[in-house]
Amino acid sequence: MASHDISPSWPLTPPDADPPPTTMKDVSAVVTAIHVMSTERAALTHLERLYQTNAQAQHELARAVDRIAQSIREGGKLVVCGVGKSGKIGRKIEATMNSLGIYSAFLHPTEALHGDLGLVRPNDTMLLISFSGRSPELLSLLPHIPASVPVIALTSHTQPSQCPLLSIHGPCGLGILLSAPIHEEEEASLGVSAPTSSTTVALCLGDALAIAIARKLHTAPGKGPAEVFRSHHPGGAIGAAAALSATPMTNSLSGDSNRTFDSPSSSISMQWDDLNSASAIPPFTLQPPPEHRRISSDLLVRLDQIPTVSSVQNPGDIRLLDILLTAIQHPQAKSWVFYSRSEIIPPRRIRSFLAQNTDVDMRVAEAIAKDPRHPLVVPRSDWCLVPESISLVDLRHLISTSRAGVTPIAVVAVMKDITRPNSCIGIAEAEDIWGE
Repeated sequence: MASHDISPSWPLTPPDADPPPTTMKDVSAVVTAIHVMSTERAALTHLERLYQTNAQAQHELARAVDRIAQSIREGGKLVVCGVGKSGKIGRKIEATMNSLGIYSAFLHPTEALHGDLGLVRPNDTMLLISFSGRSPELLSLLPHIPASVPVIALTSHTQPSQCPLLSIHGPCGLGILLSAPIHEEEEASLGVSAPTSSTTVALCLGDALAIAIARKLHTAPGKGPAEVFRSHHPGGAIGAAAALSATPMTNSLSGDSNRTFDSPSSSISMQWDDLNSASAIPPFTLQPPPEHRRISSDLLVRLDQIPTVSSVQNPGDIRLLDILLTAIQHPQAKSWVFYSRSEIIPPRRIRSFLAQNTDVDMRVAEAIAKDPRHPLVVPRSDWCLVPESISLVDLRHLISTSRAGVTPIAVVAVMKDITRPNSCIGIAEAEDIWGE
């Protein structure tokens, strides 16, 4: 689909406004504030022109509206993700969606990697917000998003193929790009790179998305977007006005809260007393004694599933972003990446480093030198080799004992035969085994 030229015909930085009257105490402060307002207005004008003239941007926006509306109709929800200022914009978009009857939830990507990923269901849609499109927290999350869940990326990119956040879902048709570029870099406009124009256009695009989805979902007479919004806003001046002008409306999405749940195979309804009866309690599954339990196969990743980063000819030029993109493109490896044939980067090592250093363009060699006590890479010589017959109790004791030494165990390799290097069943992080 062809796209049109979207180069702005107006000056990039808005011209200085007329100075305020000289009777004011601090003229310079007011001039600065007006300049910020003019700059953000120019950014919004640029965004409006993009969606007025660019056929691809229009197509992607329509796809996003249809995809989210379909998720809601199928009983799913919109899951919004972002970090920093983008995360705060995401929380506002989530709140606006919910007030318009578009079931949404905010998911912090770091918390998602520590258990909250269970919030995402197969019929949901995810909205990832990042101006750069390469926030390390979001990139680290991508391999763990269910393959059936569509991903919408709200970024400054104008081409889906150039957006790292769509590197997995884009090629298979489940990726959608919501372009939110700005007309000029914030540092050039305002002298500071703090998110200003970029968050303004992201918030505007989020509002536009919410209203468009609400109009697509709520089409029944007397139950349009305005009525749904009033029904979800019983407090404050809006609620008071609604109480005077309309009768309470039943939530069109959730329905009657006192309904019974009919079994598909019979006409018997499940009542509250049934839930408290002994017959409703499922039997316990017997587990082997702790001393006989072994490491779960679900924790292990086969070595032949783990990719080796090879995005550049010179290994010394490998960046953290190259590691993240390699992990994203091989979700079956669960974020494990070989730095070389004899060195591996465990998922926790890269996440821990990026939690303190967000520069994804840093070379891996520089990152290794930055903290030699906790290196990103673990050579094969430092792997802990254990037989598959080892009990979980013994393995945990081994890991615990190593923590008192100079080199705590980080990578555990489970072997069919300790004497045969090629008999490795799979590897796991020591932290995962400790917490299993």
